[in-house]
Amino acid sequence: MEQINPEEIFNSLKEYALQTGPIEWAAAAGLFIILLIAISMMSGKRRRKKKAKTVAPRLSLQGFQVSPMGRDAYLKVLNNGQLAHITDLSIKGRRDISVKNEVAGHQMPSGESYRILLESVGAEKLSNNFTIELTYMDQLGNVYQQNFPMKQQIAKPAKLIRLA
Repeated sequence: MEQINPEEIFNSLKEYALQTGPIEWAAAAGLFIILLIAISMMSGKRRRKKKAKTVAPRLSLQGFQVSPMGRDAYLKVLNNGQLAHITDLSIKGRRDISVKNEVAGHQMPSGESYRILLESVGAEKLSNNFTIELTYMDQLGNVYQQNFPMKQQIAKPAKLIRLA
């Protein structure tokens, strides 16, 4: 095996540095600065995501009940985290269900629950064959989306869809 001589490496680096001109040095410095900016931007986003987790609301499904006639139902959502502002509600899997109460703009403080009243407007009775998708914001303006499948009666974890 051939041994590496540190003195030869140093001499070759010194010779290369002497041969390069100001244009090469400027280009290398520019690349280095761009690399530093990119690294700092990535770490800033990581910090914001970590902070978003600390102020995130934690919504869970507290109850789902269909009326005896099968035309009405209510869904009870509990907030175990920080303050949440509900911005949107959509129903996946069924088109004949309407929401009776106003959901958008409602604030859910920590430890509070909110009932969402549902009504079947079609011929089919209500059952647990649909999913409710809530979109909400935290105190910083981060937007989350969370699915509540009625068959499983367990809320899926919230997804952070937009950082403030």
